[in-house]
Amino acid sequence: MTSKAALCLALLEGRVLNVKNCFKEIGYTNIAREIPRQVEKPFSVMVSRTPKEGTNRYGQPVTWVDYRLNQSEHNKEGIEKMKAFVKMHIATTPKTDKEALLIKQQNLFLNL
Repeated sequence: MTSKAALCLALLEGRVLNVKNCFKEIGYTNIAREIPRQVEKPFSVMVSRTPKEGTNRYGQPVTWVDYRLNQSEHNKEGIEKMKAFVKMHIATTPKTDKEALLIKQQNLFLNL
């Protein structure tokens, strides 16, 4: 699976992404650049952005943005395009039992 397909799948699953968990789970270090470039423009969807504020471990103020794909009427056509794109990029021959389970779960989610 490509990182673009992994990003699409994470958004389709309804996960909330931010800089930290996107880097950890998908590998993109600049999600603010990749969401418009990899998702919004090619699939004609709008990803919602929620600004957040907090403090780091040293008590300094920090800000970040949470990204989420809304299941709205406006995004309906783009979501179908995203599902088709992810279906094309899912591995079909697993190498391990863990990979086989992951492929099975993805196929159930995407209604294959």
